[in-house]
Amino acid sequence: MDNATIQRLAGELRKSETPSGPAIALDFDGVCKKFTDHKHQIMFSLLFLHLREFQRVPFDVYRKNYIHINFRSADYAGKERFLCVDALARHLAGEGYPCALPGLAKAVAELRAKGLKISEKNLAQYQAEPDVQRALEWSREVNKRVADLSEIGLTPGILKYILQPFRDKAHFYVVSTATEEPLRRSLEKEGIGFIRRYIGQETATKAEALSALAAAGYSAVAMFGDSVEDERASHAARQAAPNGSIVFVPVIPEDEERCFETGGRILRALLAGRIKAAEELSAQLESEFKGREAGSQSLSPMTIRA
Repeated sequence: MDNATIQRLAGELRKSETPSGPAIALDFDGVCKKFTDHKHQIMFSLLFLHLREFQRVPFDVYRKNYIHINFRSADYAGKERFLCVDALARHLAGEGYPCALPGLAKAVAELRAKGLKISEKNLAQYQAEPDVQRALEWSREVNKRVADLSEIGLTPGILKYILQPFRDKAHFYVVSTATEEPLRRSLEKEGIGFIRRYIGQETATKAEALSALAAAGYSAVAMFGDSVEDERASHAARQAAPNGSIVFVPVIPEDEERCFETGGRILRALLAGRIKAAEELSAQLESEFKGREAGSQSLSPMTIRA
């Protein structure tokens, strides 16, 4: 995690209103809305078209490796989209397929060495490289097509147990690796206009965002997430901010409504200052989460590491 990013974001969060009480952080895909599968169908189909190097790989091989890196890899699942594309190209090239993306690999390596986000904004300086330019065009078309997923409603249970009961009792944030503006449009279409800030790939990693919320002065931070990456980010932020209580609330795929009901109980405990009770509920739900979370390595025999 980048401490400068954490402190800068924490300062921004304190500007408009002094934080008090708990903050509620929501992942988007799989938590606010269940269109992860729809979104990645778009992403990996368009990737096959924009970055034609992947067409040199048998489609089943391409699909299997894409799914593993984006959903189940210990190092890449849930991370920035360009980082995952770079990992996919490098892995398949290492397997002997002629699909290397040297411009993107160089750009990603340089940005990571500088501690910068692997975002569209930061990649723009490398767009003279043809594969980087096509990667940017792919990302922009993904955003446009995902915005067309306008009829997919809120995840069952989140309105009843989380959004409605706590909208006037705590500050809400969306913490995601997606770009921020499409998330805002998607939730505002559902009448959700009280999200205090959308924190996406342009601003911070999930762990940095959660650390910044704790550093901003909230009494506790509850992170609702459905993936391995959400769990890792919550635990990393908790370790980095020992004075801020960060509680992970697992949202188990296909069992979301029950998880949101438990999440409501966790939030009521946090509002009452009963941190230990909230953590006990979280630990109980987390024990059920193992092996059922989005990104579970137990679902894939592959191992692709950085």
